[in-house]
Amino acid sequence: MKQYIKYLFSMAAVVGITATGCKKEFFNRTPESGVTVGNYYQTEDQVRASTNGLYGSPWFGWNNKAGWAITELAGGNGRTYSSDVVAFLNLNVSNTNPEILAAWDSPFTVIAQANGILTNLPTTVPSSVSKTAVNNALGEAHLMRAAAYFYLVRVFGNVPLIENPLDYVGNFQSVYPNPVTDVYKFMVRDLQFAEANCSASVATTGHGSSGSASALLAKVYLYMQDYANARKEAEKVIASGEFSLLPNFGDLFLTANNNNKESILAMQWIYNGGYDYGNTIQASWAFSSAITQTGDGYGVLAPSFDLQSAFAAEGSDTTRRHATYMVGGSYYPELNKAGGGYTLPFNASSAGTHAQAKKYVVGSPADNGGKSAAQASGNNTYIMRYADVLLIEAEAILGQEAGVSAGKGIPLTASTSNATALQYFNAVRTRAHIPSVTKFTYSDLLLERRCEFALEQDYWFDLGRIDGYNVTSHPVATAIINNQERGDSSGGTSPYYRDYTIYSKKATITDALFLFPIPVSETTSDPNLLKAPVPYTFK
Repeated sequence: MKQYIKYLFSMAAVVGITATGCKKEFFNRTPESGVTVGNYYQTEDQVRASTNGLYGSPWFGWNNKAGWAITELAGGNGRTYSSDVVAFLNLNVSNTNPEILAAWDSPFTVIAQANGILTNLPTTVPSSVSKTAVNNALGEAHLMRAAAYFYLVRVFGNVPLIENPLDYVGNFQSVYPNPVTDVYKFMVRDLQFAEANCSASVATTGHGSSGSASALLAKVYLYMQDYANARKEAEKVIASGEFSLLPNFGDLFLTANNNNKESILAMQWIYNGGYDYGNTIQASWAFSSAITQTGDGYGVLAPSFDLQSAFAAEGSDTTRRHATYMVGGSYYPELNKAGGGYTLPFNASSAGTHAQAKKYVVGSPADNGGKSAAQASGNNTYIMRYADVLLIEAEAILGQEAGVSAGKGIPLTASTSNATALQYFNAVRTRAHIPSVTKFTYSDLLLERRCEFALEQDYWFDLGRIDGYNVTSHPVATAIINNQERGDSSGGTSPYYRDYTIYSKKATITDALFLFPIPVSETTSDPNLLKAPVPYTFK
């Protein structure tokens, strides 16, 4: 069977290569236009623009449902009645689930586009284009390839490392998964290249910077429980002054504040480019069309009772809670501005938890300067922001003081009163108007991360690393997940609907469920993906 392998870069197609072989889905990407290698990369502006596509539509499948279904529903932060994603809440996701295919396909599309740049730019660009512009584009490609692999390895574990699709022309079934340790080594190398070659202080343009690479590298090292290097990279970002916390937590999620000083790396969305180019989270999460005013707003995901209990455990955390999820009677002046603001009805309970999502719910086109539409808002989705760097620094210090061996998780009871760790831990709390502390435990830090990044596609991954790097046994995380309240409730009675009864529901997770199955369409076309991982040959 003839197969056209198409790998993409920027806003244009790179090349179509004809080959014979079995279908390989993560090589098969539809071109975005007819521009080819031969007539692109000819000017400095074209080279700069070549990386634009790494931040947008290739991420659509992940952002649309797959990312938040995995991280928020499986992680226990969200609840749903929706049949298309409820399997994630119930932790019974099969290899035929469409969102598992999206979770695989979307990051591999980013990788394909990044590889297109890395393969073709060096041999195509004329000498009239500056070395600085070329190196920056290559750096961004390495950065976003690493970002894509970071999602893949945390969802699926062992995955194939693909640097050049041409290596597999005519021999698609030679693709085996590579071990998690090699995937992390690959990401480190990519991010070190990006750190050395990306421009500095350009994150506010929507492109990744050298500092973005350092920040993501700090997070990768943290997942490896390499606390010394995680701390080194985090301190590099902090010392640079490129990023800072926004004073008001809620401002992080306004469309007008895309690419703000706290934004380290983000998926970039536009409202008027068609379905694959806009942010669809609001369409799924907003309680009703009274918020979006574009006919969508389905209330598919709402905060679980367990997440609400986490915020209650934080005590006075009403500022951050207000910007994360709505409760009956909550008022939002930034929504329905023309009508004097929006107040969530007291009987709102689309998922049975008497609360509704607020993060990434930005309102009507009029609320966003015209930059939103049905199924397509123009607000970015964070991949990483500066608060994460501060908490990485605090955790790395705690990990070093706890004296855990490399690759091992920190005991939940381990604590620190280190002045530097407290400085950055408390900076995040102070922004949320929570009292500072003089000591914190690892359990406290995980709670802080949960409340800070709730509904930002992160919590499931935090749970997966608690017990250590690349482990097959997750006793601490298992105990946490199996104790989460995932149930719904009765409706309650007017006027405040607060006298409801919770119908408790608990999950049962096993070690095998901390990773998701590779989509059946991929393993059918290449059964080698189900075999033992093969060590990667690093170039």
